[in-house]
Amino acid sequence: MSKNLIVILVIAAFAIMAGCATTPAEPRPTPPPAAPGPAAPVQTGLVLDGARNYTVASGDTLSDIAARLYGQSNMFYFPLIRLANANVVSNPDEIEPGTNLVIPNLQPNLNSDGAKALIRADMLSTAAQYDRQNMPQSAAELRRLANRL
Repeated sequence: MSKNLIVILVIAAFAIMAGCATTPAEPRPTPPPAAPGPAAPVQTGLVLDGARNYTVASGDTLSDIAARLYGQSNMFYFPLIRLANANVVSNPDEIEPGTNLVIPNLQPNLNSDGAKALIRADMLSTAAQYDRQNMPQSAAELRRLANRL
């Protein structure tokens, strides 16, 4: 009788395990790739409400664009433009004509602690780059502004 009981318990255990086994879920269909177009700007921490677009002209640099759109006295806030367009701009002094840039509004970003932290870090990084390129005046101005943020 005990052998029969053991056999019944083993069969019951297998039946329970089979009932508890789950079938693998059907894989979700992969969404179709997005249509090609301008890449989305990097938005983490930046304020992009009211941002405008700008198409780079031959000879433009980010500091030229910042001076033109933010005012001459704000030309060293160009890191904000680079941060908003990190997917297409790596060197602020070499941007391709025809590139479409997102130009964030300056003041809302200077009022945002998150954006200020990003701008400050990028200013300090660019200042170090300018030191290596023997551009001490630009590096010093970027550090001065970064330390005020």
